[in-house]
Amino acid sequence: MKINAVTHGALRILMICGDGEAVTLPEMASRLGMPEARVTRSCNALARAGLLVGRRGRGGGYRLGKSASEISVLTVIDLFEPEDDMRVCGRSDARACQNCPLGGACTEAYRAMRDELAAITVADILIDHGHAPALETT
Repeated sequence: MKINAVTHGALRILMICGDGEAVTLPEMASRLGMPEARVTRSCNALARAGLLVGRRGRGGGYRLGKSASEISVLTVIDLFEPEDDMRVCGRSDARACQNCPLGGACTEAYRAMRDELAAITVADILIDHGHAPALETT
């Protein structure tokens, strides 16, 4: 599985907001090595989903909208990623996969991956507020 840069950035944003301190957009962009425009778009989407809350003015910034232990990695992935059904052969006809043993195996693997990602929460992957490594962009 490969997630896109926006999803990766959104997960990293939640990881640095998890300690309860407000984090500003410029601070996030700097610490994560992301363009501020991407951080803004990600924060807006996360806020619409109730995963972040923002506050303007002095002492403002973004904080988690829920407890870090209530936000699953899968929730964030589903927010930013298109549905991926892992058809190995690349066929667009789902009916062709119904009788294919490989298709069934891939469906089971996909379900297992989603179950595992649903079990991992932001609390499990928090970054120390002062030591977030920069995001590598490709």
